[in-house]
Amino acid sequence: MNTADAVQSFLYSRRSLNRRPMTLKWYERNLERFAAFTAEMPTEPEPIEQFLVEVVPDGHEQTRHGYYRSIKALYRFICRRRHLPNPMEFIDPPARHRKIKASLSPRELMGLLTRPLNARERALITFLVDSGCRAGEAASLLHTNIYEGHAMVDGKKGQRFVFITDETRRLLLNLVANSNNHDAHVFLGQRGPLTRAGIYRIVNKHLKAAEVPPPKMGPHRLRHAFGKNYILAGGDTRSLQELMGHEDISVTEEYVELSRAELMAKHHRFTPLRSVQAATQGSLFPDEETRQAVAEAEKIIEGNS
Repeated sequence: MNTADAVQSFLYSRRSLNRRPMTLKWYERNLERFAAFTAEMPTEPEPIEQFLVEVVPDGHEQTRHGYYRSIKALYRFICRRRHLPNPMEFIDPPARHRKIKASLSPRELMGLLTRPLNARERALITFLVDSGCRAGEAASLLHTNIYEGHAMVDGKKGQRFVFITDETRRLLLNLVANSNNHDAHVFLGQRGPLTRAGIYRIVNKHLKAAEVPPPKMGPHRLRHAFGKNYILAGGDTRSLQELMGHEDISVTEEYVELSRAELMAKHHRFTPLRSVQAATQGSLFPDEETRQAVAEAEKIIEGNS
């Protein structure tokens, strides 16, 4: 079967199922590249694996896994509809090794929020930090959907509530009150409502100005910061799942990985050695014994180097 025809048929089926525009663009981008790689739909797994290796460089695990998922969806649709054997059944998903998500420390958050910002930038960045919502959700915010204690946005699976403090609500209402534009959207650019790309540019500019180090210099960095700091402040993953709009709690758990510095601090505070040292009033290792132990350890290290 012609790959380009199969891709078009698949995309029509996704549109008929009311898939969101961003999802449709993702499928289209990935599958058009697959169609350019092979004119006919492979019936064996090897050409598909060749595509995954040759098109996506090693080390780009998330990207390769994305292509795998989109091709799997294409074959599941075509093979079911045409009653054909599915070669994707013989291809295991590419591994995705766990990475700690880039976040913001309390000091970095303070540096970002205390920068000189205009009314729109302050309302936008404060809203993202306070609610933990996605850039697309912030872009969807309307005047009429700002309430006391919460706001309603258009999320991945439809409308959902995000929660905000009184300070954030005042910034949003002040922005609306001082706008000369009658557009229903809260966050506006020169040509109409701010897009996801427009929000990215604003956040990226101020993260750089606040000297926040890479990677992930966009709105999702603020979302990560919301999740991480929520847990560090004593919140639980179940409520965080609801606040962030995750269907699967395993996604929420990715946001609560602690940094190396935080783990080190917690280790130094809670290691069992601390309680033993306290009980012995700091005399767990006499000076001479400590010197001998260090000398022996250094010899071992030298011998292994």
